[in-house]
Formats: sequence, structure tokens, C-alpha cells
Amino acid sequence: MSSNRSQKAYDHIRSKLLDSSLPPGSRLSYGSLGKEIGISATPVREAVGQLASEGFVELIPQLGAVVRSLSRDEAIELYETREALEAYAAGKAAERAAEWQIKDLEKNLAALQTWVAKVKSSGKKSAGKKAASEFHRLDLAFHMMVIEASRNRRMMKVVGDSHILTRIFEADRHEFEIEVLNHTATDHQSILQAIKKRDCAAASQAMQNHIRNSLQQILAKKDRESTDRWWQ
Repeated sequence: MSSNRSQKAYDHIRSKLLDSSLPPGSRLSYGSLGKEIGISATPVREAVGQLASEGFVELIPQLGAVVRSLSRDEAIELYETREALEAYAAGKAAERAAEWQIKDLEKNLAALQTWVAKVKSSGKKSAGKKAASEFHRLDLAFHMMVIEASRNRRMMKVVGDSHILTRIFEADRHEFEIEVLNHTATDHQSILQAIKKRDCAAASQAMQNHIRNSLQQILAKKDRESTDRWWQ
């Protein structure tokens, strides 16, 4: 992109996609987004063009920029790509992670477990949208820490983009349910334990299981919703 303001707009919109502030079908107003950031509409338009080229946004004639939707088949392909890349990265992280990186992963897991315990203590079956933004942040940070610990910088952007598309497909916010939050924390713990033991095969398998679990959970949720709509 041609300017720091365009990059600032790009980063801002990416963050909104990651925290599900912009679900599928959302129209992107260049003026409104510019006001949020404190810049004009022009660099926002350039940033949206970049996001469109990366597959996050669709530019529709007479409608403008709209956050795209993912089909079931596209989502399955996305998770399969994540499974291949992140399982490989977890194995390499077990081999290559520095001690300080392992400690950072431990801190992240402890924060996630504390957050899940807090949600459970509220007596609710799920976390609200606002509260769950912290879950999104910790979950993404854990995955990106694993990639960083693998010392493969080229995977950082690819995996980051995959997580944005994952958030778009999960726009129903199923991930706020307590059962899913528990599964996520348990899966992260298994991945970290394998990395700490320097067990490359176990770390890879744990990450593979985690991503497969995530896909099955969201597909099951969407299948239930489709059945409910059919009967209504």
C-alpha cells in the first residue's frame, strides 16, 4: 500500500474482522471507518481494495464493499489448510522453541483458563459478545506464538489470514458457548505440554486434533441451525 494511513486503515479493518465486529454481509463505509481511525476516506478505500484482493471483502457494483461469506466447502478447505500448516508448525515449535517462548505460551494458557473459569462462575451457558473479544485475542495469540516459535516467518501471514477467514465463517459466534471454550483451553494445554516435552509428533498431533475439533464443532452447530430453520 502506498501510505502509512492506508496501512493503518488496513490494520484497523483486519482487527475488526478478527474480533467479528464485521460479520459476513457487513457493508464497509469508507467515511465511517475513516472517522474511527481519524483519516480520510481515500486511504480506507485503498485498504479495502487490498483486503478485497486477499479474499476478505467483495466489491459489489452499486452496493460497495461487503464482508464476504464463506460456503461450507470453502470453510472445510480453510480448516484443512490450517491443519496442514499449524500441525507442522507445532511440531517445529516443539523442536525449536526458546524457553522464553514456552513461558509466554504458559502465560497465555493461564490467562485463557482464568478467563474461562470466570465465564463459568457467572452461571451463564455462554459468554457475551463483548466479553468474548478477550477469548478471540488470547486464542489468536496462542496460535501465532506457536507459529513464531516454529521460526518460520513465511507462515505468519498465511496463518493470520486463515484465522480471519475462520472468524468470518464463525460469525454466529458459536465459540462463546462454555463447552467450546472448555474444549479450546484443554486443546491448548495438550499442545503446550507436548511442546514443553519437546515431543514433535505429539505437538503436531495435538494441534491437528484441535483444528479438527474446531471444524467439527462449527459444522455441527451450523447443521443444527439449518435443521431448525427448515422446521420453522
